[in-house]
Amino acid sequence: MKSADLHMHSTFSDGDWTPEKLVKSARRVGLTAIALTDHDSVDGLQQAVTFGQQHGLEVIPGVEISAFDGGVDLHILGYGFDPDHAELRAMLLRSQKARTTRAARMVEKLAQLGAPLRLEDVLAKAEEGVVGRPHVAQALLDAGHVRSVREAFEVYLGDGKPACVDKIRVTAQDAIQLLHRAGGVAVAAHPGTYGGITYLESLLQDGIDGVEVLHSLHDSISVGKLEDFARAHGLVMTGGSDFHGPRMGLAEVGSVKIPYEWVELLRERAQNLRERGNGRDHGGTIEANPR
Repeated sequence: MKSADLHMHSTFSDGDWTPEKLVKSARRVGLTAIALTDHDSVDGLQQAVTFGQQHGLEVIPGVEISAFDGGVDLHILGYGFDPDHAELRAMLLRSQKARTTRAARMVEKLAQLGAPLRLEDVLAKAEEGVVGRPHVAQALLDAGHVRSVREAFEVYLGDGKPACVDKIRVTAQDAIQLLHRAGGVAVAAHPGTYGGITYLESLLQDGIDGVEVLHSLHDSISVGKLEDFARAHGLVMTGGSDFHGPRMGLAEVGSVKIPYEWVELLRERAQNLRERGNGRDHGGTIEANPR
C-alpha cells in the first residue's frame, strides 16, 4: 500500500539529518512520498527533490511557519507552493534573522543563570540551517551544563522556563494568505497539541485548507475528533512523524504514515486553489511520480 510522511525536518532547520539522509531513510521504510517541512526555511527543498528523483521517492515542497492566532502560538504547514516565490522567501528570511536574535537573547539569559555559552558555538550547531532551541540545547550539553538535550529543555529552554524566549511570529491569517499567493495549501500543524477544535474554528475564518490529523503526539481520541472536524468542514487531511532526528528522541521517519489517497486530495486542493485565483499560476507542484 502506498503511503506518505508529510512532516519532517532536516539540517536546514532543527533536524539532525541532511535531506539526502531523510530521503534514503524514507525509501528504506517503504514510503512513496515525503514532504520536507523545515521551520521557516525552504533552503533544503532543492536538495530533497533532487535526491528524491535519484532514489525514486516523491518529494513535496513543504515548510512549517511559526505563527500566532488570538495570542496562541501555533504552526502552519505549507505544501505545493513555489519555493522561489519572492514574498514568501522575504518573510522566511525575516523569521530566520529573528531566530538568530532570539538565540542571542537565550544565551544572555543562560549566562545570568550560571550556564554561560558562546553565541558562535550555538550558531555552529545549526551549520547551514535555521537556528532553534535544539541547537542551544546541544550547546548546553556540550558545555557540560546539562546531562541531556531533554534536561536542557526541562530546566532552561522549554516553554515557560527561565531561558526561553518567544519567537517573532506572523499572524496565522498572514501565513495562510501568503501560502495561497505562492500557489500552496495551508494546513494546521498538530492542532491536538495546542487546543484542538477550539482553535481550528478560528483558523477556518483565516482560510485554512487542511488539518494535520495524524501526528506522533496525537492520541486516538484527538485523531478521531480532528478527522470528524476535517470532514465536516471539507478540509484536506494530512499527517506525519514530525521527525527531527535522534537528538530529540521522538518519532522516527515513517512512524506516522498517511494513505497516499490523502496526498492526491492535497494535490487536488492545491490545483483548485490556483484555478480559483487564490494561488498564482507559478505555484509549486505536488507530483504524482518523481521524474
